[in-house]
Amino acid sequence: MRLMSIILLLVFSAAVLPAGAETTQWYTYEEGMLAAGSTGKPVILDFYADWCPPCIAMEEGTYPDPGVVSEMKDFIAIKVDTQKRIDIESKYGITYYPTVVFLDSQGKEVSRHIGYLGPPEMVNEIKQSRGKLPKETPGFEIIYVVPVIMLLFFKKKVATRTS
Repeated sequence: MRLMSIILLLVFSAAVLPAGAETTQWYTYEEGMLAAGSTGKPVILDFYADWCPPCIAMEEGTYPDPGVVSEMKDFIAIKVDTQKRIDIESKYGITYYPTVVFLDSQGKEVSRHIGYLGPPEMVNEIKQSRGKLPKETPGFEIIYVVPVIMLLFFKKKVATRTS
């Protein structure tokens, strides 16, 4: 009987979920902050509580929305269960749920929203926070590349003079 229930659940899940439906990859706080630092991506911190009806509504309706999933691709998404991670809740001064905090890749807060967000409002919040992120200057790497090239050039020139 148990096996039949599992098979029915799998068949039902396959029928309900569209093929190739994308989802957001959620990280723990530590994993997400490491990923943000190594990839240079900004962060979305979702502070929630299991007993919070607006948090549950966002989990079930907002975050799975295709428009929200699409907008969140450029971010590292981190879920923080405030009942288990009081240390992180305190660090960010969270007093109401849900609270969504947007950080740049170095962990500096750029914006936050307190309260429920439906899919259109979440997309808007993501776009607004993206506009507040520091802009990378094109060609910024040149500041590091030019001195290295010059050093190699002069080193080669000195080596040819001494030989």
